Amino acid sequence: MLAVTARVPEQVPDLVAALAGDRTVDGVWTNGIGGTTWRLGRAEDTTYLKVGPIHPEFDPVRDAARYEWLASYVPVPVPLGVGELDGWGWFESAPVPGWMAVDGFGGPAPRFADRVGETIRALGAALRHFHDTVPVDDCPFTWSAEERLARLPPAAARRVGAVPHLDPVVCHGDACNPNTHLFDDLSVAGFVDLARSGVADRWADLAPASMSVGWNFGGGLEHLLLEGYGIGRDIPMDAVKLDWYSRLWDAGGVPPAPQSP
Repeated sequence: MLAVTARVPEQVPDLVAALAGDRTVDGVWTNGIGGTTWRLGRAEDTTYLKVGPIHPEFDPVRDAARYEWLASYVPVPVPLGVGELDGWGWFESAPVPGWMAVDGFGGPAPRFADRVGETIRALGAALRHFHDTVPVDDCPFTWSAEERLARLPPAAARRVGAVPHLDPVVCHGDACNPNTHLFDDLSVAGFVDLARSGVADRWADLAPASMSVGWNFGGGLEHLLLEGYGIGRDIPMDAVKLDWYSRLWDAGGVPPAPQSP
């Protein structure tokens, strides 16, 4: 997850203003590489615009291909336009229904704050829905542990250790809690930030999903997400993989954010 680092800038960047034209512009999100997400327009004409530096975490042309493929199976943002300018990229999409379970600056979203336990279980159930619904045999994308290890410095890769045996699904790729939208009844509404989606082990998603429970809702509640997913019911608990993929996630790192254009 590209963690929130600051509120979106009060001054709308020139690139965002140019792409918005005469539509209203509202800031939504700021991430750890200096990217921002903006809501353009109102009501039924609303779209979302993500702008950021071209980076392993954000390549709008690459990302659009994943969204277009996934849209046949699960609700995801439908790409409306992508582009690049002076090392910065932009990705405009139709909105996903429902609501973020997490407030834009940390903590549960206000509409879910009085039912935290139920919400965390619902996030686990939503991730299971993603894994069960998107067909692994047809997926043209990968997010393998071997690929991820190869991008680490050799010493860091050695500390993470040998790759466990594979239990393949199509992974979200950034299954942290803010990237799942829920309806008010806590049923799954949609998924966002799917730039790394592809075939991988289910625990590659379960690790950051459970870690982000602590970041967003507080420690000691991670088991609720695993229960919602079905761990201990029809999927065995695998503490070794949970630990391994958590360490791989932590080893990734995010470089400093450049200045916005």
